[in-house]
Amino acid sequence: MGNERPRYWFPLALLGFAQLLVVAFGGMWSGGWFAYAPAAGRRFLTQDLYGVGDGGYASLYGVEMSRETAAALDASFDIAGRTDGWLFAVLAVYLGTVLFYAIRTKALRWWKVAAIALGGLVAIVLADLVGYWEFDLDGDTRSAILLTLGLAGLAWLERSVLVLVVAAAFVLCAIVFARGQLALVLSSLVVLAGAFAALLSRPKAAAEES
Repeated sequence: MGNERPRYWFPLALLGFAQLLVVAFGGMWSGGWFAYAPAAGRRFLTQDLYGVGDGGYASLYGVEMSRETAAALDASFDIAGRTDGWLFAVLAVYLGTVLFYAIRTKALRWWKVAAIALGGLVAIVLADLVGYWEFDLDGDTRSAILLTLGLAGLAWLERSVLVLVVAAAFVLCAIVFARGQLALVLSSLVVLAGAFAALLSRPKAAAEES
């Protein structure tokens, strides 16, 4: 490691800025932690697919459905597909972290890095689906659990008490103390504070010599 500062500053900073981007562009999506658009103002997905007419029925190639059925179908797409875009931010943070560590270590072959990245992405998606289908957790809780587990894993990988403290503070801010945009902002500040603390810490070699 030499005089390098802890590497975990990068995933912490990446997570913090990713969450702030989700807050900034939250209005582009229709669900999740940050956007709660009224149902009356939403346009049915099935209006585009089937063309719901004035009579309240949709049809495409002879297939008809009521407006209520179309609304239920839209809800299923919203929940299963995570239209809020937050899951994609979680995946991006994981992928960026894997690439950062692979570049820094330079010890893994490209196919091993690809396998770790792909396997992790699949595991995140499956865990998210299990959280919804088996435990009936909402998007807020599923996202917070995934990120908290990721921070705990990073703390174990780096043997870092600081990251463990950040993980504990993160889950408190994301679930216990706040919800919605406030939860995202507070948890973002927590992980960014951890990233700055890592950057300002003394290099390991210098700390051992003193």
